[in-house]
Amino acid sequence: MALHFALRASCRNSAPIFVSLLNGSARTAAAPTGIASASRALLAKPATVATTSLRQFAVSAARRSAAGGSHIALWNAERALSVGLLGVIPVGLMFPSQVGDALIAISVVMHQHWGLEAIVTDYVRPILFGTLVPKLAHGLLLLVSAATLGGLFYFIHNDIGIANTIRKIWSTKPKA
Repeated sequence: MALHFALRASCRNSAPIFVSLLNGSARTAAAPTGIASASRALLAKPATVATTSLRQFAVSAARRSAAGGSHIALWNAERALSVGLLGVIPVGLMFPSQVGDALIAISVVMHQHWGLEAIVTDYVRPILFGTLVPKLAHGLLLLVSAATLGGLFYFIHNDIGIANTIRKIWSTKPKA
């Protein structure tokens, strides 16, 4: 989940925050005319940075685009993860280890989280359900994804692991 938030935060466009900070400082003082005065205006209001960042934080692509951010980098990260799964899963199954199992677990959980997040965003809309239900649905999705990842890590460290389990299932002979 931490990787999920790190990817989401790295994909966020900071230009709207910069513009809102400049507009916020322009209300209290004269409009900044240069880079030096703009940086002084930004440094003069550190609380605005935290407040604006929290208001701009969005988990889903639809909420990010509504906040003014570009989600092209996020789309590219999702596609890179999907392509990466084509290599992570076979290599993890051919050479079973805890590291390979952890990579499989993280990749699969991130992939399913982003897919289910798109479904929740598309079908649990605020216009249909109000503002509380979509937030609860996204929160529940985060909880389910975290529990899934935690359960897989528990299984990896306290049992035979993902790759060995799949190998065992494949080697089972049907009863005649």
